[in-house]
Amino acid sequence: MVKMLEVVVRNPDGSVVRRVAVNEDLFDELLRRSNDGDGADMGTTWFFRIFQALFAYVLPGTRSSASFVDTGGNSRTQDFKNMMYPPNLGSPNLSNFFNTGYCANRLWIGYGGSSVSPTRSDYRLGNKLNEGVASITVNEDAGVITISVSFTVSVDTTIYEVGLEWEGTVSSYNVCGRVLLDRTVFPGGILVSAGQTVTFVYRFIFP
Repeated sequence: MVKMLEVVVRNPDGSVVRRVAVNEDLFDELLRRSNDGDGADMGTTWFFRIFQALFAYVLPGTRSSASFVDTGGNSRTQDFKNMMYPPNLGSPNLSNFFNTGYCANRLWIGYGGSSVSPTRSDYRLGNKLNEGVASITVNEDAGVITISVSFTVSVDTTIYEVGLEWEGTVSSYNVCGRVLLDRTVFPGGILVSAGQTVTFVYRFIFP
């Protein structure tokens, strides 16, 4: 969640009087890595589209939706913002990713055995070996959100991929599913011996 802020002052003819940018170097470096394909921790297209839907400007009585492929390989389009009570109707509109009437809304972290390089179009881990519901802690003073889970393995395991999934209502009001937000690959693998505990920690900073 790296933030870049640009301020540009122009004359009436459009010429620039002054330009000030905060975090431009960091932003450009991350953008370069992503475009060059060496950003191993790139988020998925589906993660980006969810944020688009969350930030979308909507008028009263309208909605915002996001299209994505869930972890089961199904193409979905689901509302993220909509009317709680449609005009002239007495029942609430429940068709929303955040509706918890029928589905849980939570994050999962899983790991797997595929060393195939990540892409933005990944919608699931290549070879999932295990998964768990993630815990979330927030440090508001530092602007850091931490998402983590731990596993104790029973056999020697080499971990090549880690994924972050968001569970919610992915269709209509009662179809539950998940969306892959991130798939990170460690080409050399991480060996965890039997009896050892491995902890996965995602940290998002809002500077």
